[in-house]
Parts: sequence; C-alpha cells; structure tokens
Amino acid sequence: MRGIQYIYDNQGNRVKVVVDLRRYEKEFAIFLDQLSRQENSSNASSNGTTNSNPVHGDVITHIGGGSAANARTLKVKALLQTAFSYAGVPYRTGGTTRSGMDCSGFTQTSFKTIGVNLPRVSRDQATVGKSVSANGLQVGDLMFFATGTPGRINHVGIVSDTSNPQGIKFIHASSSRGIMETTMAIDYWKRAYMTSRRVV
Repeated sequence: MRGIQYIYDNQGNRVKVVVDLRRYEKEFAIFLDQLSRQENSSNASSNGTTNSNPVHGDVITHIGGGSAANARTLKVKALLQTAFSYAGVPYRTGGTTRSGMDCSGFTQTSFKTIGVNLPRVSRDQATVGKSVSANGLQVGDLMFFATGTPGRINHVGIVSDTSNPQGIKFIHASSSRGIMETTMAIDYWKRAYMTSRRVV
C-alpha cells in the first residue's frame, strides 16, 4: 500500500514522493498535511486551479522503500513538526501534555509520535541510541545538558537546525519560558552541554 504526494524541492523540481504505508503509516499521516499544503501552494495556476497530475520530467523519490536515510528523513520531519506544535506550552515538572511539560516529558512525548519510546528522565534518555559528537549533530538528535549539579545530566532538547555549526539550534522545555527553540551560540548552553545521542 502506497501514499503518493507531489512536492517541490529547493531547486524548484517537482518531486513525486512514494511512501510505503505498511511500514511508515504513522509518520506519513503526520507529514501528509504539511506536504499537501506545500503542493497546493506550489502548483496553483494563474486561474486559481491546482494541477496534481505528474508531468514529463518529474523527479520520483521513493521514501520507505528500503532506504534507511529516506526513512530517517521522513521520521525526523514528522518528529520536528510535532515538537514545534508544542511551542509555547508552559513548563511543568513531571508534565507530558499540552497543559505543561518538563524537558524529558517533552522529548518522550515527541518521539513517541514516531514510534520511538524513550525513558522518562533525561539522564536515562542519555543512555539510548548511539553517541554523536558535537560536530556530527543532525536534526532530530538529542542534546543533553547539566544545568544543575556539574557533570550530572538533568536537561535535554531536540536538535532542530544545524545550518550554522557555531549556533546549532535545539527545541526544549525551558523552565522559565516553556517549549521554545534556542541556540548553542549562547554561552550558558555551551558550558552546560554534556553529550548527544541519535535514536532515529
């Protein structure tokens, strides 16, 4: 069973995305609305109609057909869409819902939507997956910090943007501002940083 969408890449090429729904139904369902909006916006003609039929020269990309890289890309897009949907949710110790979340509750809840079950607290989450160096971070990785006792992990966030290696961005549950995106360009986070893990 396949799901098909037509989107545009960064070079303006029309891309046919084919997703194996037997393996990635949940991720595709999360991502589908975003893709549909992009398709409708990009394909609208001057008379306001939309053409969703393939045209000669279309680039065809199969996602979920066996490529681990493509499968990860789809999962990470779904993960970040969910994570950013919580922006502004207030901080609440022990919280895991939109009424309030703490840092590890936020990461646990976000990853659960793509089928990844993380432990409840940040120091235990730091034992899952594989270790990633600070200069090898990718979007979707987990970053861990010691913001209390030196050397003791007590905070976690999700890498959201790696376009600036000196200012990697991550989304997390700030104890003072709730769910928000921040940057490693801030000295506080540079000093508090401990390690990173890749679980997708």
